[in-house]
Amino acid sequence: MEEHLLNEFEEFGLTPNKRVLEKCIELLKKYEITPDTLVNHWIGYAATKLNDEAPSLENMILFEKDLSKELSAKTKVKSEPLSESPVIHNITTITQIAEDDELLVGYGTPVRKSSVGAKRTSGLEGTPQNKRLAGLGQTYSVHTPSAFSPSTPGTSSKFSTRNNAGEVVVKYPADDAVINWTRSNETWEPDIQLHGTAETKLTTKYNYMFSRLRDKFDVLEEQINDLGDLVKRKLGIDDFDPNSVLKSETFHTIGRICCDATSGSRLNTSSLLLEGTRNTSSGQSVPLDVSQLREFSFFPGQVVAVEGSNPTGKKMVVTSVTTPPINPVLKTDVSIEGPLNVMVACGPFTLPDDLEFAPLVEFIQQVNALLPHLVIIMGPFVDVKNKKVECGDLDYTYQEQFDIVMKELQSKITNSVQVCIIPSWRDVHYRTVYPTPPFPQENKAPNVNFFSDPCVLNVNSIFIALTSTDILFHLSKEEIAVTPHGSDRLGRLVSHLFSQQSFYPLNPPSEEMSIDLEQAEDHCKLSFTPHLLFVPSDLRHFIKNVSGCVVVNMERAVKGFCGGTYSRLQITGEGSSVQIKAEIVRL
Repeated sequence: MEEHLLNEFEEFGLTPNKRVLEKCIELLKKYEITPDTLVNHWIGYAATKLNDEAPSLENMILFEKDLSKELSAKTKVKSEPLSESPVIHNITTITQIAEDDELLVGYGTPVRKSSVGAKRTSGLEGTPQNKRLAGLGQTYSVHTPSAFSPSTPGTSSKFSTRNNAGEVVVKYPADDAVINWTRSNETWEPDIQLHGTAETKLTTKYNYMFSRLRDKFDVLEEQINDLGDLVKRKLGIDDFDPNSVLKSETFHTIGRICCDATSGSRLNTSSLLLEGTRNTSSGQSVPLDVSQLREFSFFPGQVVAVEGSNPTGKKMVVTSVTTPPINPVLKTDVSIEGPLNVMVACGPFTLPDDLEFAPLVEFIQQVNALLPHLVIIMGPFVDVKNKKVECGDLDYTYQEQFDIVMKELQSKITNSVQVCIIPSWRDVHYRTVYPTPPFPQENKAPNVNFFSDPCVLNVNSIFIALTSTDILFHLSKEEIAVTPHGSDRLGRLVSHLFSQQSFYPLNPPSEEMSIDLEQAEDHCKLSFTPHLLFVPSDLRHFIKNVSGCVVVNMERAVKGFCGGTYSRLQITGEGSSVQIKAEIVRL
C-alpha cells in the first residue's frame, strides 16, 4: 500500500516523507478509500487552500478535517433516495447551494460567492479542482515587447535563482552513454512534409461546432464500423451479434463505451454501457457486468468488442474484452545524412509573476547554443489561462501580443535551424477548436513552418506525430481500470491512442475542449504507429517505447513559478531501421 501511495504522489512530482506516508495510510484505513482517491483529494485541497504546498504532517492534519467533511457530504448525497417528482429550487435554495463551498469543491466545481462585488476565483471557471488538474490550475502572464529579449533576465526570483537548470531528468535509453549534441553535418537541412490529409479544409473559413447531430452520429458510427472490421479479423469471426439479444450462450458484439448518467456522473463499473451500431444493434445500449473480468481498462468513447452472454436481455455478462489491434510502425526507407538533432518544447512560456517570457528566452538560448536541425515549439503562446488575459490587463490586443512573440521568436533563432510551430486551442487570440488550424503563413521566416494541432510530420521518412492537447491528462481523469499491481499506467494511456487510432479518442471530450467531429474525422486519425510521438502533459514526464514507438512527454516549459522541462533527441537511421536517443532536460 505504501508503494502504491508513493507512486500516486510521484506522478505529480511529490515525494512525501515517511511520517506523511504513515499518516496517509492511517487515513486510507480510517475512511476506506484508495490511494488514488486520497491523492486526488489532497491535490485539490493543496491547490485551493494551501497554494500548492508540499504535503507535511501539519497540513495533513488540517487536510483530514476537510477530507472527512467532503466524504461525508458525498455519502449523504448518495444515500438520499430518488424522488419520483422533480426537485424544484427557488432563489433561496440556489443561493444556499452556491455558497456551500466544501460541497462544490468536492464535486470539482470552483467556488463563487453570491454576494455582490465578490472577487472571482483565480481558477478558470469550470476547471475541476482535483488532483489531475493541479498543473492546469496555474495562471500565466504575457510579456511586453521590451522584455522579450535574450539580454533581459526574467523578474521571477524563483526562475532566475533556480539551481537545477540543465539537469537531465529522464534519459532514453537508460544507460550511461554520453550523447554528443553538437551538430555535426551543419550544411544539411531536413526535408519536412505534412503527412496525411492536407490542411486546406482547416485553413479555410468554416463554422466550427455547427455540426448537426445526425452528422456527429455518422462520424461516431463510422469509427465503430472501421475499428470493428479490424477486430473481426483479429478474432477470426464473420460478424457481430446484437448486444441486447436474449442469449445464454456466449457471443461477440461491438460498440462504444458510454456512461449511464443515472448511475453517476463519472464512469464506473455500475455505469458501464456499450452503445451498439445502427446496423448491428439498432443503436441500442446495454449495461455491462464486468465482475468476471480479472483485468480491464475502459474510458468513454472507447470502441471495444466484448464476449459474453445476455441471459435476461437487459444486461450483458462480459467474459472477455477485445480492443482493436495496434498497427505496426510504418516501415520506410530512411534518408538522413548523419544524426538528426531535434529539440521540442511546449507552452505556456510565461511565469505567473512576470511579463517577460523568460522561459522562452532561455529555450531560444539553448537552441542557438546547440544548433539542432529541427526545433518543434508547441503552444499555447498567449494562454487563455493566463492571469493577465483573464483580467484583461494587457497593453495590446491578443493578436498583437501573439505577433510580437512570433516576430521576436523568428528573429532570435538562427536561420540554419528549421522551426515547426504548432498551435493550441488554449491560444486566446486564435480558434478555440480542436483540431486547431495552423497559424497564418504571412510574414514568416523561410526556416519557419506552421502546422496544425494535431499533425504527423514526415522528416526524411521519419514519421513524427505530435499534439499540444493534453489527451493523457484527460484520459487519466476518465479511465477506469483493474490491472495487475505495478502495471505501466502511463504506457497504457498511450496505447489507447494507438489502439483507437486517434489523437483524441475520448468522447464526450473534456469539458474544456471544443471538438469539431467532422474535422477530427480527417485530421485527428492516427491510422499507423509513427516512429516518434510527442504528447506533452501535466502528468509526470517520461520517455517510453510503446508498441515500437518512442513516446515523449516532456511536460511544459513552465511548471508553477519555476522553469519546466523540454526534450532533445538524436535520431539515426539506415534503410528501415531507426534509432532514437532522447533526454528530458530542465529549463
